[in-house]
Amino acid sequence: MNTLVHRGVLLAMCGVALLLLGGCWDKNELTGWGFVQAVAIDETEQGEFRVTTQIYRPGSSESRNNRAVKGVSYLTFSSDAMTISDAAAHISGKLGRRLQWSHMRALLISESMARKRNIGEVLDFFSRSRGPRGAVTVLTTDGKADRFLVVDPLIENTIGQQVKTVEGMSNYVTGMAAKVSLLDLNIFAQSPASVTMLPHLRLLHQVHPILLIDGMNVLRFPSGTIDDGLIPAEIADSILMIRNEFKEGLASIPCEADGQSEQAPKMADSYRIYKSNSSIRVSAAGSKPHIGIHLEVDGKVGEMSCSSVLTKEEHARFISRVEQTIQKETMEAVRQVQGMKADVLLVGQHLQRKNPRLWKQWKGEWDELFSQAEVSVTVRARLTDTGMNAGSPMARPPAK
Repeated sequence: MNTLVHRGVLLAMCGVALLLLGGCWDKNELTGWGFVQAVAIDETEQGEFRVTTQIYRPGSSESRNNRAVKGVSYLTFSSDAMTISDAAAHISGKLGRRLQWSHMRALLISESMARKRNIGEVLDFFSRSRGPRGAVTVLTTDGKADRFLVVDPLIENTIGQQVKTVEGMSNYVTGMAAKVSLLDLNIFAQSPASVTMLPHLRLLHQVHPILLIDGMNVLRFPSGTIDDGLIPAEIADSILMIRNEFKEGLASIPCEADGQSEQAPKMADSYRIYKSNSSIRVSAAGSKPHIGIHLEVDGKVGEMSCSSVLTKEEHARFISRVEQTIQKETMEAVRQVQGMKADVLLVGQHLQRKNPRLWKQWKGEWDELFSQAEVSVTVRARLTDTGMNAGSPMARPPAK
């Protein structure tokens, strides 16, 4: 009996000790940290880094009426220095708090600086600093990057979160941009002769300032710089399909020209793609590569302006138009990146895995060989849903 009592007392003491251990024993209080939401990197005329940070400003809950103080939820600080570390230290001095990077959402790099300086100089700091997450979004900007951090967010609390959601929706909903994280770039920087894409952010001044992704820059390693050309957003979905990174988006299917006058407004059906899969085959066609691309897509009707899928023949004709449109757009996208000598389709990586002997023969001049390669594209599309019971346009009543 005494043994049971002793055990009970011991367990009770352990429980009290565990409760006491929940305090801030290391003296790291929240009031000692400034939580960085976004960072913009520019280059000054003197060749220094201009580092601009957006820091979250929490509302006070210590007012007498127990209501949080409403106001701007972020503060913006800039500093110039030869290194990003020095600039960050100066910002800490201005703020009066240590910078905490673990809640960082976006890293913006000005397009002009990314053309001249190796992005590895920026990545090195964030790879060694206090805990930025690998999922931080990285983008280039049209003009100076710091001006994007003084824009009021439309719906989010901070512009850093706004940038991240804009990039996410551009990838998941419209297929207009690739998602590139800090971790992705760290991996690419360690890979010789690798090529990737960085989403390009643009600022529109309308009723409210709007951020939008209008294309992607080509980033090459080991130079770590971007090209002068920009991959337009209009072909981004085709590139993402080939890379097996496409989530969903819309394909505009032009109406057949039969019976339409040249003065009539152009009409199109839309096909919402929610699933896609690609396969690539590379073979030698003489001294040049032959790249065979096969796409399989599943989709639903987005809207119908001129088609009908009420019969088996109409269904087959609609699917044929979908396949022809995707095939044509994919070929145009491939020709554009071939003209840039930029294997953003990851054909070289595929060849290295599947045929390392052939890759060893070609890798020294792969950019040139990729630009000269013969390309063939095949598409297989499926229509899984018309979106409503009727399989004909609402603007065209069914024939009686």
